[in-house]
Amino acid sequence: MNLYHNLVRTTEKNPDATALYFGHETISYGELLARTNRLANALRELGVDGESKVAVLLRNVPEFVISYYAVLALGAVVVPLCYMCLAEEVEKIVCDSMVETLITNFEFDDLVKDLQASMCSQIRRIIVKDAPELEGVIQFEKLVEGKDADFTAVDRSDDEMAALLYAPTSSKVVRGCMLTHGNLGWNARVIAEKCGTDGSDVVMGVLPFFAAYGQSCVMNASIYAGASIVLHESFIPGEVLKSLQHEQVTVFFGVPTMYVYILNHPLIYQYDLGSVRLWFCGGAPFPREVMDRWNNELGSRIYEGYGLTEAAPLVTMQPLEGPYKVGSVGKAPEDLELRVVDEEGNELQRGEVGELIVRGPNIMKGYYNKPEDTDEVLKDGWLYTGDMVYMDEDDYVFIVGRKKDLIIRGGFNIYPREIEEVLVSHPLISEAAVVGVPNKYLGEEVKAYVKQKPGSNLTEEQVLEYCEERLPYYKTPKFVVFVRSFKKDPSGQILKELIEEE
Repeated sequence: MNLYHNLVRTTEKNPDATALYFGHETISYGELLARTNRLANALRELGVDGESKVAVLLRNVPEFVISYYAVLALGAVVVPLCYMCLAEEVEKIVCDSMVETLITNFEFDDLVKDLQASMCSQIRRIIVKDAPELEGVIQFEKLVEGKDADFTAVDRSDDEMAALLYAPTSSKVVRGCMLTHGNLGWNARVIAEKCGTDGSDVVMGVLPFFAAYGQSCVMNASIYAGASIVLHESFIPGEVLKSLQHEQVTVFFGVPTMYVYILNHPLIYQYDLGSVRLWFCGGAPFPREVMDRWNNELGSRIYEGYGLTEAAPLVTMQPLEGPYKVGSVGKAPEDLELRVVDEEGNELQRGEVGELIVRGPNIMKGYYNKPEDTDEVLKDGWLYTGDMVYMDEDDYVFIVGRKKDLIIRGGFNIYPREIEEVLVSHPLISEAAVVGVPNKYLGEEVKAYVKQKPGSNLTEEQVLEYCEERLPYYKTPKFVVFVRSFKKDPSGQILKELIEEE
């Protein structure tokens, strides 16, 4: 089934229900569908069809949702672009995906000009929201004016591509994950069901929709369930806190960085957050110190989950009912199979650390135009995640670290996450990243990059001493470097490959 039909079905149930809150604007499901259909009709007149790919470069604004579902209605493939990325990164994605149509906002005018000047740019149509009269671009508002509000969607099977999502990477090679209508439809349904989301819920939409986490967990799952979405173009802690209270938000999806900023906001206790029934966190490792502070100071539980773009993205989540295990990212939904395997692909016993592999209806078709890369991660229907984990006797997953981040020092395996947890537990450290550096005698040595909290004046000796008291000798960092900031992907994950460069 075409994913667009979720919007149609929800609208037919209750067209007057609120779909989107955006600033002072409130959009009902009936209006959202009508605006989506007008754009679909306009794009079809421009020549967009089931063979097309359409890039969307927008923040979390109503037009993102409208464009996303209009492209799907046409049977075309939507390619969301990261507005946080550098121009050269966006150019690589545009060239790799071979999109011919771009929908964007006038605020990204400079980036659009760079794309037009790009040597490999094949974009023929640029549709710009809030644009003045400019040569070579189509005004979004004029394009949809007077168009029919009815549209019959192109049929699509579960295994046909719906979206081409480019996972954040620090490498020079971009890899687009081919996600199908079935992948995204399964995620929308299961996330809504596992979170108990329905038409009475108001979901915070501050995670960027261009990424799989925000796209599936917030946008698609909310539309499937008929919930309302509160759109925020960017994460501003004070504005989010105000919105949580004013719109009586019931479900919040975030990344660890967001929880840190909310927790440290000077006015946090002036806001009533009692309407929120579900706080959910994913996208990056959650420091235990932050989790403990949140639980102790706010008295509400945060449910962790785990996923990746190649899985569209859901793999596990803490169940709302049942045992809550601190430090775990939860269990897989019933439709998924998980295994923990060694280097040879042999399944390991419970409690043993190995690579997590996943099989189920959420797994991508592969990387676009990259069969060799696809073969590296998809084997006999299993997705090799590259994440090192262990599972307990109740099927709960505990993440140890990334396989590529593993440090081998003198024959000992060291997973950076354990050391990073110790570092951020220090009252004067806000963030940390641990990497391995070459050592001619031991193979590798442990090096820590640390960001101090404002006003702190730690020394390297103090940090090392703190670690020595809490870690075995072989895991204790031998070098400490203080940094002003870390470069991160949109999910808040520190891009370790860029630390030395920064």
